[in-house]
Amino acid sequence: MKCSQHTNEISATLKDNGLKVTPGRLGLLDIFKHNKKPLAVKEIAKLYKSIGKIDLVTLYRNVESLAEMGIIKKLRISDKEIHYEIPHSHHHHLVCTSCGKIADLENCEVRLPKTKIPGFSKIKEHSLEFFGLCNTCDK
Repeated sequence: MKCSQHTNEISATLKDNGLKVTPGRLGLLDIFKHNKKPLAVKEIAKLYKSIGKIDLVTLYRNVESLAEMGIIKKLRISDKEIHYEIPHSHHHHLVCTSCGKIADLENCEVRLPKTKIPGFSKIKEHSLEFFGLCNTCDK
């Protein structure tokens, strides 16, 4: 069910990025606002069924356009599926190799080298994932 609490904020974000405000995009971004974890398109489709009907091609198209605009971030956490999330504070991810659970790791202690790296002129960002077992799977 769509939440009217975020509608104005989501509408403004879409308009600011030159995207048309559609019920599909409103619903999609509302899903991200209420699920504070990275989501694969399959998960998004299941969650979307509770608020409306959208075909998978349209869903993929909307997700990709939102990622290209930087409204959501594309994460390559595993070889299996691409995940997406609304960018927030700089963080990394913990991924359970058994059940696929993903948790945020907020404190980043990674320091980029101060010297130039051969073959690279500029580092724009970094991503770091840790793989292991969650408490449930470790039993």
